[in-house]
Amino acid sequence: MVKHTMRVLSGMQPRQVDEMIVEYHLNMLQTADGILLFEGELEDLRRASKHVVDVTLPPGPTVSEIKETIDKFNLKLKQSDEGPQLHGPLIDVNDAVNYLVDLMKERLGM
Repeated sequence: MVKHTMRVLSGMQPRQVDEMIVEYHLNMLQTADGILLFEGELEDLRRASKHVVDVTLPPGPTVSEIKETIDKFNLKLKQSDEGPQLHGPLIDVNDAVNYLVDLMKERLGM
């Protein structure tokens, strides 16, 4: 049977990664570049993509960029000891983090 992979988001809480591995019958892999991946059946990964997670924001976004991102992807902002976190379904948080990084790159002229 063919296995598929999905990236583990940087900033995900380790407890939530463990929960997802158990709940969706996933394995964890690490690429040669150090990228962590969930591995599993396609249907399990589809269900896992809807799992609600907390992901610590990357450093650098402005308040207006964070607000724009939260509004665009209908997420919540939580405060933690590690800093502000995006809260919502994994797939939406993933899209939001990518969008936020793109906003910062645009602002910095990269």
